[in-house]
Amino acid sequence: MIYQEIGFLIKVISERMKTLGDNDLKEHDLTFSQMQVLVVLERNDGSIAQKEIEKILDVSHPTIVGLINRLEDKGFVSSRTDETDRRSKIVYLTDKARALGKTMREARNQAEKELLNGLSDEEQTTLNSLLRKLYANIEERKV
Repeated sequence: MIYQEIGFLIKVISERMKTLGDNDLKEHDLTFSQMQVLVVLERNDGSIAQKEIEKILDVSHPTIVGLINRLEDKGFVSSRTDETDRRSKIVYLTDKARALGKTMREARNQAEKELLNGLSDEEQTTLNSLLRKLYANIEERKV
């Protein structure tokens, strides 16, 4: 039954991409997980509520706290209490992270290009469409 292998293949591909990402990011003193936080910030004009990062990345509060603390220690982000809601924390990209942004986008594009090597444009479009459908299916089951 082929459907039993799809989840396994997605998991293996995801883990391998994370491992490769961690290796590529070592020179910048970053991990793949930390970079995901920076990407979320970049896509949100450089600042976003910590709770929103948790939702977008679908990770727990303690996990995000740890990632943000390490990113702050390394100078990639800063955070402040939201003045309109004292229970909320806003996270900001620093100039150091912004300077690294172009390099990281280029590395991400190269990694994706390598992943899709050998697939025609039509196959890439089909794969993208199918993965989006799978994602939508799993999002419907989200708790």
